[in-house]
Amino acid sequence: MKKVLCIIWVAVAPLSLMAQAALRKLSPVINQPSVNVSVPFISLDGNTLLFLSDYAEDEKLVINYSTKEGAVNWKEPITLPKTINNNLNFLKGYTLSPDGKTIYLTNMKTGGIGGFDIYKSELKGATWSELTNLALPINSKLNDGSPTFSADGNTMYFMRCEKMTFDKADACKLFTARRKPNGQWEEPTELPALINTGNSQTPRILGDGETLIFSSDKFPANKGGMDLYMTRWNGSSWSNPLPLDFVNTPNDDQFVTASNVGRYLMKEAPGARRSEIVEVLFPAEIRPKVMMKIEGTVNIPSYISVFNKKEQTRVFNSRPGANGQFTVFLKEGGIYDLSIEPEQDINTFFSKEYNLTNDKFPQIDRITATLKPVAAGDEIELGGVSFRPNSFELDPSSAQDLRRVSRMIKANPSFRFAIDVSLFGYVRDSVKSNPDLSEQSTDTVKIPVSYKAIDKTSADSVKMLVRDSVVIKNTYHNDRTPHQALEIANYLSSQGVPAKNMTLTHHAVPALPENRKVVVKLSVK
Repeated sequence: MKKVLCIIWVAVAPLSLMAQAALRKLSPVINQPSVNVSVPFISLDGNTLLFLSDYAEDEKLVINYSTKEGAVNWKEPITLPKTINNNLNFLKGYTLSPDGKTIYLTNMKTGGIGGFDIYKSELKGATWSELTNLALPINSKLNDGSPTFSADGNTMYFMRCEKMTFDKADACKLFTARRKPNGQWEEPTELPALINTGNSQTPRILGDGETLIFSSDKFPANKGGMDLYMTRWNGSSWSNPLPLDFVNTPNDDQFVTASNVGRYLMKEAPGARRSEIVEVLFPAEIRPKVMMKIEGTVNIPSYISVFNKKEQTRVFNSRPGANGQFTVFLKEGGIYDLSIEPEQDINTFFSKEYNLTNDKFPQIDRITATLKPVAAGDEIELGGVSFRPNSFELDPSSAQDLRRVSRMIKANPSFRFAIDVSLFGYVRDSVKSNPDLSEQSTDTVKIPVSYKAIDKTSADSVKMLVRDSVVIKNTYHNDRTPHQALEIANYLSSQGVPAKNMTLTHHAVPALPENRKVVVKLSVK
C-alpha cells in the first residue's frame, strides 16, 4: 500500500440510535478486494486505525496505518516502518493510545525484561520513534502484551502470559495498573478470578472506562476456540462476564475494537478474499456509554479541569501540550463543568458546561480559548453558575465557576466587576398557576366607585356621587434575578472579594417557554 475570550466550536450532528445498520463494512480504501485485512485497532478518538494486511509481495502480514480525512473518510493506508514491522513482534499484540499518536507493540527485542515485553513508538511529526520498553513494573519475567488504555491514559489493562510465540499466547491473565502523578506506573494488580479463569487475553477497555471486553477459551458458555466476553465495573467490582453472542463464532474471536462513539464493535469477518474489516452494532441492552470528544487549544500556559456536577467529582485534571492543544473525553450521562484556568489569576479564564444526560449531543466540540490580562470592557458568561429549581439559592455546583471568579477579582483590585443576572422567560399571573411563580408583588389601585346620596339642597331627592376605593392587587411572577444577583455577591464576599469591587444588575424579559434560561455574566469596568 502507498506508502476577553475568543471561543469557536464546531458540533457534529447529534448522536441518535435510530436507523443504524446492524453491520457495515469499512470503505474500499481499507477493504481492498485483492488484499486480506484483519485485526483492526482504532484509537479512542476514531481518527487512527491499525490493521494487518498481506499486501506484501510474499503475502507476509504487515501492520498498516491509516488516519481520517475529515470526519468520515479513511486515507490510503501506509505500511509502518521496519522499526515497528519487525520479525520480533507478537504479531497481533499492537494497540494505540487514545489520541492515536502512540503505538504499543508486544515484542521480544533483545535487552528486554522478560520474554515478550510491551514497547511503545511515538509519532514525532511524520516519523515514528524507535521502540521504547515500558520497563518494570509493567513488564515482567513472563510475557506481557496487548495493552489498552482508559480515555485519560492513566489506567492500563494488559495480559501477562506464561507462554507466547509470535502468533499465539496461552495461560494468560489480565492485569491493570494506574499511572502515578509523576508519570510512572504503579505495580500492576491482577483482575479477579471471575475474569481470570485460566486463559484470558486481549483486553479492550472501552471509552466509558467501565466496559471491558476480553477473550478466553476457559468459560463454559463457549461457541468454540477463543470467544469474546464483556464485564462491567460498577464503581467497586467487576460484573460476571457475559459472552458476546452477537459476534462470537465457532472460530477464534479475539481482536475487536471500538471508538469513543461506542455504537459499533469493529472486527474482522469473512470477506471478498478471506477476511475484511466490519463494524457490528452493539445490541441496545449492552451498548457501552458514548464518549463526547473535546478538542481544545489555549494560547497561554494553563490548567485544564473537568468536574462532574452530578457526582460532585473531578474527572480530568491536566495541562495542555507544548502547542497549547488538549483532548478530553466526557462520558454520556453526566453534566460537566470544563474550565481552562491561567497560571496567573490576573488573566481571564474559560469555562463551559456540557450536559450529556440524553442521547442527542454532539460527538465532538472544538474550542479555541484566548486567555489574556483582565481589561475594561471584558465580558465573561458564567455558564457554570446555576440556581436551584424555582429558587434564588445557588446550586452547589456553581461553586466551581464562582471560585474562579473570586480569584480573578481579588487578583485585579483596580477594576470593578459588574455581575448581571438576566432571565429570559419572564412570566406573571394573577394567581400562582405553577411553582415557577415563586415571587409576589403587591400594588394598591384606586378604583372610582359611584353611589347614591341624599341631595340636601333639594327636598325628597338623591344625587350620584363618586369616591375612590383602594384595592390591593397581587401579582405572581418568576423574576428572582434581584435575589439571585445578591446570592452571587454574598458568595463572592464569603470568598474574600471586597464589596467595593462588585456592582449588581438584573433583568427579566419574556421569551418562549422552550427558550427560557437564566444567564449570568461578569463585566469588567
